[in-house]
Amino acid sequence: MPKIDYPQVIEEGQEELEKLEKRHRYSHLFHRVRMLRLLKSGECRNLEQAAEALGYSWRQCQRWFASYREGALKELLVSRVHERGPKELVTDEAFEALEEAMKEGQIATIAQAHRFLLNRGIDYAHPESVGQLLRRRKVKLKTGRLRHEKADTEEQEAFKKTSLAK
Repeated sequence: MPKIDYPQVIEEGQEELEKLEKRHRYSHLFHRVRMLRLLKSGECRNLEQAAEALGYSWRQCQRWFASYREGALKELLVSRVHERGPKELVTDEAFEALEEAMKEGQIATIAQAHRFLLNRGIDYAHPESVGQLLRRRKVKLKTGRLRHEKADTEEQEAFKKTSLAK
């Protein structure tokens, strides 16, 4: 592996790096700028020493330096916090189709919603996962009131009309 002359490779000046370090002091990007400053000043001769000084692995510092070489400070200071965590399985189009089917009354239960998504190639492991999806997106299943099988709707309507309004 060729030896890298870090003070030569790092384009920014010592003062500029110190200002950036102060500016990012309370953010998660602080250690990235500090790594550059340590390498530029010569306090650390290589990435291994910088990693030890920062309390990170050598591999992590290597990734940071590779992103710096790719796109300078602009690339190094890109926050990727929003990219963490599991990705949503359902696409926007599939979710809109699910909402439409729910509005039309084709879907009344979470199990039916699970089957609907499964038919569109979106495989949630369990129907309750679809229930979690609906809760995350603040969708409520619209269900009608239960009716007794022997109830006569005409008789009930007549009763409502004749009963006194209070």
